[in-house]
Amino acid sequence: MKTVLRGRLAAVASLVRDGAYLADIGTDHAYLPIYLVQTGRIKGAVASDIRSGPLARAQKNILAAGLAEQIHTVLTDGLSGLDRYPLTDIVIAGMGGMEIAAILEAAPFVKRACPRLILQPMQHIPELRDYLSGGWNTEKETQAIEGGKLYQILCVTYDGISRPITETERLLGRYNIEHKKESPALFRILCERHLAVLDEKIAGLEKGGLGAAKPKELRRDVAAQLEDLPPQT
Repeated sequence: MKTVLRGRLAAVASLVRDGAYLADIGTDHAYLPIYLVQTGRIKGAVASDIRSGPLARAQKNILAAGLAEQIHTVLTDGLSGLDRYPLTDIVIAGMGGMEIAAILEAAPFVKRACPRLILQPMQHIPELRDYLSGGWNTEKETQAIEGGKLYQILCVTYDGISRPITETERLLGRYNIEHKKESPALFRILCERHLAVLDEKIAGLEKGGLGAAKPKELRRDVAAQLEDLPPQT
């Protein structure tokens, strides 16, 4: 049976290059590499996980799909030991932003080989952007909505060039700001959700008699990003 991806994983899959050799870190059920091999998008893949249970599920699904020759499974922590594979694209999805940064920092070979990284953090996205600003070029960002939740997906490669970012860029992403008119509806949702969080933070600070100047300034900057978007239909 053919694997079908929706929402978050479909958006991640769209950023994997045709003909790639993929590493799917924290693969769980291996749905992503199975789909990409079945559709002829990639040459092969490594599906890895740090836990034996999820990796066993992945192995079962790979065998059921008849893809054991194209998709190898590896029990490992992050990218450890994967430099022996000819990786061109690496997916790290469904983890925290700080965990993703730690995985990359522990794998210096990704800076030498310069594969495309497709990163889908579940939280601590500003902290991940901080880390990536120290030498990673953002080729693209996209968003996906699944189950009412908005997911951020970053596509980056290492070039060693430092790119300092503003507080607004930490929240929204420089690429998203520069290309906001390409997906105005999703960008509007992104801004509105951050505005709601900032409003709650400001109210809490003011209730406690604390200064809220910085979050208010950030709120103004985020709100300003909405001003030149096309009107909602």
